[in-house]
Amino acid sequence: MKNIVHFIAFLATTLLLVACSSAKSQATLGVVSAVDAQSLSAGIFALGAEQKTGYDLFESGRNNELRFSYESESALPDEVQVTVRGLVEDNSQPVVALVGATTNAGTTRMAALANFFNLPMVVPSAIGDNLLPSNNLWVFRLSAPGSAHAAHLFGTILTRQSLAALTTGDEFAAPLTLGILYEQNTFGESTAVETAKTAMSQEIEIGFYGHFDPDAPDKARLVQALSAMQEAGVDLVYIVASNPDSAQAIVRAFREFFVAEDTPLLLGQSGGFASRQFLASPEAAGVFILRQQIVTDRCPDGIETLTEAESYAAIQLLSFALEQSNDQLGAKDNPTLLDQREAVRDSLKASSLNLPCLGLTSFDNSGQNKNLQFEFLYAASGTPRIIAAEKLLEALAPKLNQDPFE
Repeated sequence: MKNIVHFIAFLATTLLLVACSSAKSQATLGVVSAVDAQSLSAGIFALGAEQKTGYDLFESGRNNELRFSYESESALPDEVQVTVRGLVEDNSQPVVALVGATTNAGTTRMAALANFFNLPMVVPSAIGDNLLPSNNLWVFRLSAPGSAHAAHLFGTILTRQSLAALTTGDEFAAPLTLGILYEQNTFGESTAVETAKTAMSQEIEIGFYGHFDPDAPDKARLVQALSAMQEAGVDLVYIVASNPDSAQAIVRAFREFFVAEDTPLLLGQSGGFASRQFLASPEAAGVFILRQQIVTDRCPDGIETLTEAESYAAIQLLSFALEQSNDQLGAKDNPTLLDQREAVRDSLKASSLNLPCLGLTSFDNSGQNKNLQFEFLYAASGTPRIIAAEKLLEALAPKLNQDPFE
């Protein structure tokens, strides 16, 4: 009887130790996205669903070292603050890091709060230029800002030299005339400004510079903008739209206004244009799309869009950082949650990884991804495919050499 009692006590102690060890090793990530949002548009909701696909793919193949605490993004700043504070201060399941959000506005608010609470955070897919605070110490972004897209386009593809090589040299050859159409918010404006600056540095003329409502572009105002582009003889229109609904509405407006042969070339920058909703729509045919590169041979089955690739890579990055932080804290007696958060932050700062879907990734002192690569998608009809950048130059050549008297 005495031996049985000792055995039961030993068994109970062993189970308790195993449970404690499991609880200690299992970390919780706070994930904020628009997947179940009630106050955001259908297009943004669809982008949130793409993020969830990336998170779910990782979770389906993970071990027991990560838990996810999902929260819905809101369009209201106060609700974002309540959400993040709740994740940080949840004593039953406190988070060691944050991931999110879907929109530029929500991500900016989260980044400010992450720095306030000293909590590491990874930004998977928001493309605003000014997401991170100037004194940022805790937030790391995988996604390319809008200005980086423009710098690639006009610093590598549409350069002064490459455009000059397209013209015949006769009296009818003309410089490229660019139209810039952007969503009317802080993020669209900052991208548009950088786009205009980099384009003008290549002696490209700005024939039109205007904006639209990011959630519901007004058709009458769009017609006015298209009329101004037609009068200015715009050859290429650079469009900044985070919302897939807006991207589709704008392309439809161009198709309805212009005769097919007179339509300027349309180039959409990531955001709404790189979404599944837009890529699978009839509007995608004939539109050039500039997006951050997906390294397809390092992506699991089921990842089809940039947003899915970035969200999957974000969790892989944090999984690596958590593993490293556990190694660093192994020799420390009773490490606190703050110790673990700091160790994760330090690992992210020092990391240089060949991530699934995104390739080589490391961060500068401000938390920006230093290893950004880009690619073009295009389809004459059907689903857009990856194309060589030279295809854009080939499409522009006839417009730059068009005889105005024909």
